[in-house]
Amino acid sequence: MSMDDSMEINPENLPQFTIPEALLDQLYSFTGGDTEEGRGMILAFVSQDGSPAIMSRTSTQVVEMGLRKAIEQYLAQLAAEGATIDYGLNSDQEGD
Repeated sequence: MSMDDSMEINPENLPQFTIPEALLDQLYSFTGGDTEEGRGMILAFVSQDGSPAIMSRTSTQVVEMGLRKAIEQYLAQLAAEGATIDYGLNSDQEGD
């Protein structure tokens, strides 16, 4: 199948992207333990237009408070060190 001129993508006129709900559901399902009560996530990203965006989904207020506290501690440590903190999520990237 070939693209003709009417099907070319104009990068200056793209529709606003939104993260598909099915992807968010799948990410959420990967969180917590075997029960629904321990699930939660906070996702920070840069939107298509360059603006920061944050989405969250938690099963309980306790999980939400725990995630907020973890983010507060992360940001405080980041500010104190002035560098990126690696909590082992990028362990395959030695030397960073």
